[in-house]
Amino acid sequence: MVFHSIRLNAATGFFESKKFNNFAGSVGLGMIIDDFNGDNFDHTDLDFIHGGMIILGQTGLRPIANNAVPSGTKSWGAEFKEASIKYSNAYLSVKGEGASMAYRQHYIDLDPTYTDDFGDPLARITFDIEEQDRQLTKFLAEKCEQILLEMGADHVDTSRELGPYNVAEYQSTHNTGGVIMGADPETSAVNNYLQMWDCDNLFVVGAYAFPQNAGYNPTGTVGALAYRAAEGISKYMETGGQLVSK
Repeated sequence: MVFHSIRLNAATGFFESKKFNNFAGSVGLGMIIDDFNGDNFDHTDLDFIHGGMIILGQTGLRPIANNAVPSGTKSWGAEFKEASIKYSNAYLSVKGEGASMAYRQHYIDLDPTYTDDFGDPLARITFDIEEQDRQLTKFLAEKCEQILLEMGADHVDTSRELGPYNVAEYQSTHNTGGVIMGADPETSAVNNYLQMWDCDNLFVVGAYAFPQNAGYNPTGTVGALAYRAAEGISKYMETGGQLVSK
């Protein structure tokens, strides 16, 4: 079971003399740099593997849901109101989204206590933030901060810390894994057609098959896996049986 080593708004820069029209934009508008993803950079003296992408998006921010003010500003009263108005169009947030590695101690099982309306056990997730995630998050956050300073931000608030994981505060998204793909039925649940090793006529389509979670959103890969599963289902309809030799 893996999530994203993700930091929404890892660094937020406030500008005294620039305006960005944050109210304008669209869901897909933004820029991504890949310089610190995967093995695109030197990992010497770093305490993590892999990496992540850095994003600056202009998605059309709503004034109440996205009301950033510099750290140290009171959370109510005249000072808060003044800062909210001043910076509503004068701040930018840069986000880092990193890869998440799989660990044996992260898994899904059947809950021994809670059941659904039919009396079947609910799925239970056991997961926490690891030191790998913390080190990667810190690294990406510092890069986000550097970008904003180079852009001329007068004040930058940076979120370098991550975890421990809890469900009360949004920390990560895109849960993947749990029914992982592999070449060996002893260490995986589905083959490369997303066909279950133990049930020939069952294909499990989705991000469940991810052995790891890369430094991107999983959407494109899920689409590719759907094509692969469709190819497998077509072959199965013709020949039946297991499509990959065990």
